[in-house]
Amino acid sequence: MAPVFAILSGFLVVLQLILLTSQTAHAFSLHNVAAPALGASQAVDFTDVSVVRLVATYEPPAGQVLKPNSATLAQCTGIGVMISSWTSVNGNDQNNWLLTDGSLVNPDRPSCLPAPQPSNLTLLHVDLYFNTVFNPGMLPALQVPRISVHCLLPVCTGGTALLSFATSSNQTFPHVDLANTTQTQDLALGLQLQNDKNPIASVPAPFNSNPQVRDQYVKEAQRYLTPQQENPGVAKSPLEAGSPIFNRNGELTALELSDKSTFAVSGLASTINALPDSNFSPPGRTNTVEAQPSSTPAAIQPLHTNLVYENWKTGIAGYYQGDYKNARIAFQKAEQGNALFATPLAFVQLVNARLSKIASNETQPSSSITVKFFGVQLTIPDKSMLIVLILAVLAVLLVLVITLLLRARLLRRRRVLKDYAEAERQADIDAQHIKAVEGAQSPPQPWLSSVAPAFAAGRIKTSPLSLAASMLCPNCGTAVKPDDNFCSNCRMALSPSESGYHMRVMPPQPPVQHSPAPAVSSARSIAEQPTIDMTPGLPAEQPTLEMSPATPNGQTDPEKTVPYGFVSQPVKGERLGIAVGTRSDPGIKRKYKPNEDSLFAAHWQREANAEAIPFGLFVVADGMGGHANGQDASRTAIQTIIDFMLPKLSKNVSLQSKDFEQLLANAVQHANQVVHQHNLELRADMGTTVTGALIVGAAAYVSNVGDSRTYLYRPSDGLKKVTNDHSVVASLVEAGIIKPDDIYTHPKRNQIYRSLGEKPIVEVDSFVVHLLPGDKLLLCSDGLWDMVRDPKIEGVLKSTVPDPTMTADALIKAALDGGGEDNVSVIVISFSETPQHTVEHGIQLLAKPDAVQMPQL
Repeated sequence: MAPVFAILSGFLVVLQLILLTSQTAHAFSLHNVAAPALGASQAVDFTDVSVVRLVATYEPPAGQVLKPNSATLAQCTGIGVMISSWTSVNGNDQNNWLLTDGSLVNPDRPSCLPAPQPSNLTLLHVDLYFNTVFNPGMLPALQVPRISVHCLLPVCTGGTALLSFATSSNQTFPHVDLANTTQTQDLALGLQLQNDKNPIASVPAPFNSNPQVRDQYVKEAQRYLTPQQENPGVAKSPLEAGSPIFNRNGELTALELSDKSTFAVSGLASTINALPDSNFSPPGRTNTVEAQPSSTPAAIQPLHTNLVYENWKTGIAGYYQGDYKNARIAFQKAEQGNALFATPLAFVQLVNARLSKIASNETQPSSSITVKFFGVQLTIPDKSMLIVLILAVLAVLLVLVITLLLRARLLRRRRVLKDYAEAERQADIDAQHIKAVEGAQSPPQPWLSSVAPAFAAGRIKTSPLSLAASMLCPNCGTAVKPDDNFCSNCRMALSPSESGYHMRVMPPQPPVQHSPAPAVSSARSIAEQPTIDMTPGLPAEQPTLEMSPATPNGQTDPEKTVPYGFVSQPVKGERLGIAVGTRSDPGIKRKYKPNEDSLFAAHWQREANAEAIPFGLFVVADGMGGHANGQDASRTAIQTIIDFMLPKLSKNVSLQSKDFEQLLANAVQHANQVVHQHNLELRADMGTTVTGALIVGAAAYVSNVGDSRTYLYRPSDGLKKVTNDHSVVASLVEAGIIKPDDIYTHPKRNQIYRSLGEKPIVEVDSFVVHLLPGDKLLLCSDGLWDMVRDPKIEGVLKSTVPDPTMTADALIKAALDGGGEDNVSVIVISFSETPQHTVEHGIQLLAKPDAVQMPQL
């Protein structure tokens, strides 16, 4: 129900916004410039008409003898704000007052210029320009006889100044109100004049000292007359010198100075009353500047009221209070008090439009539409509003759906991460359990003394199949042993999972036929495997494979698990022909880097009791470590394995099946020790995976560490993976956190948790495969199976090409066609029935790295 309530809430919110919008005052633009729209803010509408631009001109005094290279001109521009205006008595009194930056109009010298400032220039005159909201037309400078400058400090520099000028008795101006206090929260609104044609250049050049561009500077300053609101302290650009700052009520609280400080205007009213009234005009040109001392006590008080100011303030207040008729009367009176003041007429038009709409709504029949939504009656003003409402609701629904989908994806990701963390925690618990069980059951081994600290710390993992503790039946939950074929409670057929940590229900098996046994045996850890005794002189016997335990009457005990893949007869008489193809390629993306893959392939025959027993040793290693370290690691592993195995296999010593299995596992363990020792000596971080197969007669003994794989292809069963990957993604698949196909795209697909060289002791998985004519073994690095999916690999191996070298070429090509992101190496071993009776002496070397040397046999 939560989505339904969310949709309803969104619908009602959008409807309320639409209905409120229909009742909100429409903003009115006075002209097609970027000025603040009328009718949008009461504080802005009341204050922005009182902001003016000033252009001050400095020149040498008349009659002054100029020295060479002396300055002849200085021009500065800034902003001022009208703070008082009243009706003149005789047309000569200073009845209009504005506030600005003192450095802009310093009578003594041009303080607005950067240091050093010329001392031979004095303020000649100040031009005053009203902004485009006061009058949209481009007004010339206000023509007044003179403008007097009153510095509020002994000098104008670094402070503020008041400018006063006289106008005719019937001409007054709107002005701002002064705030009594100045608090930080009162600095809410800043106003400055910008260029509506060029919004990038927010302020004009503050000064000019080049006489050749005198007129151009004045014209450029006249372009910056459009009021623009700014937030003090966070403005896109600093406020211009003299810019006024207002509180939320539209009262003047401070003034921006040229040194980027602010001047508080609280108490300024008393200062104005203490200023003298200068009624004389200096000789010479009009609009001249007269500096007035600030210490002469002669109060000036407004002798008459300001009808323009009063009616303007009344009209603005009435408009925002909805008293449109009285507001219209006030605006008309304000316009009559000053012919230059055009803004009141714009508000009259705005009021007339509002009154016409109100009258139209009262006289015309309503076109509103009433609908009910979840029992709530809603009134929509018109059909167009209904369309807008529908679109708004659809937008809300779209946003809601997207939000729900994103939330579901986030929750799913969190759940996966939680499951992954739980799987890792459970793995640590199982490892501790395994360690405790093996420690209780296994006698102390001399070689364990060197790795006991690492084992106790949990850094060395043990094989899952060494767990002898009880497991649970997946059908009824009764405790069972790992080697039980059936549950003692519900009699459900059981088999261990691939990891060995759990039991699973065994699928129904077909009737037993007189055919060779299954192919792949269970993995065994090194801890379970006996040590090979290579002492010469033992009684000679044929290599045999482990037999399943049987009952006295010859029937297999149904309560015991038969070792998967072992045959119940000796190897004698089983002779297979071997054909081998090998290929290695650096790949596409690593074409110009060292190939970190290495492979070895050799086969030979040994004679035993007049029988020729085929032997073969095949190894694929995938190095890691970057640069040449990976290549060195894989080659070192292969060199160590063949040095360890070939001398022992060449001796005339009778070995049993378990001895061959242990021999290969010990060779891999020895290779791990050598690579690890190299890391310690060279302070390197090299490592390698390895998968190897030792062929003896019709049996293949397989060992692996890492994610290099060994596959078995049998025409009747298809492609089967013999080895298990020691990778993060394989663990996630086994735990059920991700799907098997996700291993090709998971971000941790290249991370393995077991490799040669990382620790002094590594866990080696071992397998036994019983071979049949027509079988094919494939040893490969991850550069093959990561680029080519198993069905494609099976399709290549299924081909009837007699030469396994061609099969190897086809697999390499498939990996390159799939992207070739890694080095790729393959060994394809094809087994066939052969009538061969002769014995070939010596090892047939098929492939090895150039740096690997064959041992002396």
